[in-house]
Amino acid sequence: MATAAAIALTPANLVTMPVPASGGHYELNEGKLILVGNAGARHERVKNRILAALMRYQFQYGNGVVFSESMFTLSPHSARIPDVAFVSNSKMAQLPDDDSPIPFAPDLAVEVISLSESASDVEAKALQYLNAGVAEVWQVYPGDRYVRVRSLAGSRVLEVGATLATPILAGFSVQVQDFFVR
Repeated sequence: MATAAAIALTPANLVTMPVPASGGHYELNEGKLILVGNAGARHERVKNRILAALMRYQFQYGNGVVFSESMFTLSPHSARIPDVAFVSNSKMAQLPDDDSPIPFAPDLAVEVISLSESASDVEAKALQYLNAGVAEVWQVYPGDRYVRVRSLAGSRVLEVGATLATPILAGFSVQVQDFFVR
């Protein structure tokens, strides 16, 4: 009796998949399909504040492009959709002019952490980004009102009252509290 061979999913497969019946979207983690649910109001408001800060930076300095909810290829069998991402102009030159998954990792990935996410999943995703070449990952915790900035060199926690600046975005700075809604 013949058996069917397992088909390994790739980032390109995600583009042609139907939208999940429950809404949300799919990500791919080492060939395993992950269903990511819909975000709530606070999550979206925080994401939009981060997006606005990075868009102001993009328009002022013009050294890259900001993306929101875009699929990035992290390996042949992994693709993630950060809430917000920044890609330098040098990488943008490699971007094809089509709707395929972006074929590289962003320079900055921002994840707004929802209460439904487990600590182990949050940690694994941050390490996956960093191992794929992302220079910095911002893990934003709306409920606790802080940002964990991750890089291969380590991590730092910035609370309300602190200024977030980063060497990967020369000239960028924002007050952490500007991300949060009260």
